[in-house]
Amino acid sequence: MALEYVHAIAPAKINLALHVGGPRADGFHPLDTVFEAIDLFDDVIATPGKAPGALTLEIHGLGEDLPTDESNLAIKAGRILQDRFDARDRSAHISITKKIPVAGGMAGGSADAAGTLVALNELWELGASKEVLLSLAGELGSDVPFALIGSVAHGTQRGEVLEPIVPGTMHGFVIATNPRGLSTPAVFAEFDRLFPNADQPASTRKVREAVEGVDLAQLGTLLANDLEIPAFSLRPDLADVFRRSDEAGHGVVLCGSGPSIAVLCDVSDGAELARDAQRAFPDLHIVTAYGPAAGAHVVKSY
Repeated sequence: MALEYVHAIAPAKINLALHVGGPRADGFHPLDTVFEAIDLFDDVIATPGKAPGALTLEIHGLGEDLPTDESNLAIKAGRILQDRFDARDRSAHISITKKIPVAGGMAGGSADAAGTLVALNELWELGASKEVLLSLAGELGSDVPFALIGSVAHGTQRGEVLEPIVPGTMHGFVIATNPRGLSTPAVFAEFDRLFPNADQPASTRKVREAVEGVDLAQLGTLLANDLEIPAFSLRPDLADVFRRSDEAGHGVVLCGSGPSIAVLCDVSDGAELARDAQRAFPDLHIVTAYGPAAGAHVVKSY
């Protein structure tokens, strides 16, 4: 009996370390990064569509102004499944409730693509393996494969080549999200302007070793993001939030290309630090999250 409803969730990510090299011939920047998935999830619900081959999308929550046409990564995820599995007659209506900030450096669009891949794989009963879905995810975007596997991973190339890391303990995060998004291409363009002689990215080895341990204070001293300087160049207000957050918790880091800023803390301290942060930054939305979290997966289907 065909399924009528599939509910999947997919996580936001934080880059505990993000080192960037100069642009390659294809225009992409080589990365050496450590991803961590956190328990801030977008919901993806897939139901059968009304016409053969049709894919429709609606978005609720934080992303109500996002496009719902073929330019959206979720629709692209559906199309790539139709193409690769000769399933062009399959249809779906996709409803996404966004809790991950839009243009916040936390890979919300990639999470939606990953959630759509697993939801439609289930709805259409395609039987695609995790390895096949990972390959398709890499074609959709650099962060989509990590949104599929979750937990903690070392990313290289564009970030799509992943090696899982086994963390030694749970991590707490207090995240200052920003109502004004920041364009990832703009931040990378500013990186190129500021660092025209950038070569290969620095190694994240020390961060990876710290993640495998239990000393969050040590890990906090190693948090690093090469996109902080270009992001702060474009948005000086972020530099002020970063500076004022630097003494909270164990360390502070820009999330991806920004503008979200995350403070690493003990799990038991998250709620108190979040209250302090909200008082310090009344115009920002403060989120408490914990990691590592699972990658995109189905939570309910019938």
